[in-house]
Order: sequence, then C-alpha cells, then structure tokens
Amino acid sequence: NISPAYLSNIFKSETGTTVTEYVTARRVELAKQLLSTTNILVQSVAMHCGIMDVQYFSRIFKKYTGKTPKEYRKSIK
Repeated sequence: NISPAYLSNIFKSETGTTVTEYVTARRVELAKQLLSTTNILVQSVAMHCGIMDVQYFSRIFKKYTGKTPKEYRKSIK
C-alpha cells in the first residue's frame, strides 16, 4: 500500500537508478543474451524483451551498448 512515486523515490535512493532505467538495462541484458545465443530475428528479440517497436529497441540497445543489435551480433560471432 505505497504510492508509485514513493516507491520510485525509495528505489532510486537505494539503487542510484530509476525503475525505468533498471528495467531498460535488464531488457538490454536479455537482448544481448538472445542475440549471442540464438539466431532469431532482431524483431523477435525486441518482442521477447517486451519492446514492440523495433526502431525504438535498436535506439535503446545502441544507447546502452554503443552498437546496433545487428552490429552486436556480428561482433560476437
């Protein structure tokens, strides 16, 4: 029985990151794992990570890794 704003404040004070940033980072980590261990399409990876817009997914992925999903997959193989 706590408000979302209170939870967000507590989360940020304890972790140093926002809930949104934490969730996004976890999604990128899952994407990295899927890209390195499977051959599924980038669109499918995005959907598995809970992001329906592949362009948004690619932009977020590049922001966190410095590479697009395709570039990341090529760099690890």
